[in-house]
Amino acid sequence: MRLPVSVRGHTRDGTIWDENSNTTDVCQGGLGLTLVRPMMMGQVVLLSLPLPPMLRRYDQSAASYRVWCLVRYAGTEGPPYRVGLMFFGRNPPRGYEKNPGGLFFLPSDPQPAWAVKRSYPRHELALTVRLHRLDSACSGAHDEVTVTEDVSVGGAKVRTTLPVAKGELVQVEEVGGPFRAPAVVHNASLGEDGARRINLQFMDEEEAAAGMKDLMRRHGIAPE
Repeated sequence: MRLPVSVRGHTRDGTIWDENSNTTDVCQGGLGLTLVRPMMMGQVVLLSLPLPPMLRRYDQSAASYRVWCLVRYAGTEGPPYRVGLMFFGRNPPRGYEKNPGGLFFLPSDPQPAWAVKRSYPRHELALTVRLHRLDSACSGAHDEVTVTEDVSVGGAKVRTTLPVAKGELVQVEEVGGPFRAPAVVHNASLGEDGARRINLQFMDEEEAAAGMKDLMRRHGIAPE
């Protein structure tokens, strides 16, 4: 079912964004759509759309159905990015008002791999990489060629001048090599030398780990 839909959400730093799209499929529990900006599982968005009354839980006579939703599927290839949303209800999840850019999971959900703190050994490696910000709506530069300071199976530390914020999604690409992986900015800091550094955690841990182990071997590092 193709319906026009207005989507409102927050970036991880709390900035409001709005986007208009169309649904790709609809059921009583939720819907699918595509968005220009990448999403993360657990994000909360507010939808407004002319949902048929038979699929609504309230406001059957309203011209536009407003419903809070949880992101339950977030595609990493795009734009546009495929997104699967679960209808949450008339009100957002508890704690949303204090942290609208946070991630909210159901009690039965396993913690996503990239959000779990890992203890992978870090290896010093000056690797030339290209960083690409996946959210095309962000202000400032979107691409940069830079150098890693250290790498691990689960992530990397990279110098950057890009105005990325904690929680933002980026694509990491090895310049002149095959390694590619989406990553989330886990932390950002300013060093004593005045250089800005970000810690990246790869999102698709299993696929990224295989690629990173190959990369380490090619650079003479024995992966753990």
